[in-house]
Amino acid sequence: MHIIDKNFYPGWVRKSMTFTIDDGNLRLDKKFLDYVKPAGIKGTFNLCGNIAVNDVFPALYDGYEIGNHCRMHANAMNDERRKILRDELFDANTADPKYGYRTETEGLYRYHTYAWIYVADDDLYLKLARECQENLVSIFGEERVKGFIWPCGWQNNIPLWEKLKAESYHNIRATGCVKDTNGFSLPADLMHWSFNSNYTCMKETGEQYEAYPDDGQLKFYCFGVHSHDFENAGRWDVLEDFCDRYGNRPCEFWYACVGEIFDYAAAVEKVIVTDEAVVNPTDIDLYITVDGKRVSLRRRSEYKL
Repeated sequence: MHIIDKNFYPGWVRKSMTFTIDDGNLRLDKKFLDYVKPAGIKGTFNLCGNIAVNDVFPALYDGYEIGNHCRMHANAMNDERRKILRDELFDANTADPKYGYRTETEGLYRYHTYAWIYVADDDLYLKLARECQENLVSIFGEERVKGFIWPCGWQNNIPLWEKLKAESYHNIRATGCVKDTNGFSLPADLMHWSFNSNYTCMKETGEQYEAYPDDGQLKFYCFGVHSHDFENAGRWDVLEDFCDRYGNRPCEFWYACVGEIFDYAAAVEKVIVTDEAVVNPTDIDLYITVDGKRVSLRRRSEYKL
């Protein structure tokens, strides 16, 4: 009887490390990359798609994954918002922040949270998501654009969430900074997942992750959520210290983009073990051990036992 261990990332490590950064602030994303790129840390930038095709974006985000953050950074309508919706057009000079207001665009409203934000009915929201997807794909290519990220977190609109899933949006990020509630396990539901650290707790969670014992399972560490968080708080030192400590350690961490990690973990689950062979039916190279021996299990191949 052979002992087969499939739970390894590339380099035969158990722990992955990534980030998810929202909104697409060119100046501050560049500053963010000045820290993470030399450290070899990879991740995903989630853009709203309100951008023209030009050379700046592909060059800045080269080598990183792109996520759909919905055009106009739109929030979704729900029953609670409708209860306070006034039947009058939005006027920034007279609007009361306690209420929502119509706009001249059918299905689009203005509500005040941290600022006056756009809120869309389901049909318009799906249209904005599609337009964002199309624009990002036209800039970065279909293979680069992965995942859908709710602006401002989970929108408490289950019918819309189901429609997004039905339209083949995947890796839907709901909220974030839940710290460690599950032993840094991979998200159980990729249609409703969260990152587990932001600048306020990166030191604490990083230390926990580094010290977490090997339990034989693939692990997931993802920090976020805006480059402007570090700027507004004046805490770029947190990111600098994190990169100095946890970057450039490929013998311990697999640095990859969010969707890349999820795709790899899905491929691991598809490995077939028989009495005669270990079979990799996927298009992803995998890393396993057989009786303690490291084996590179190439895509669409098998290892004879």
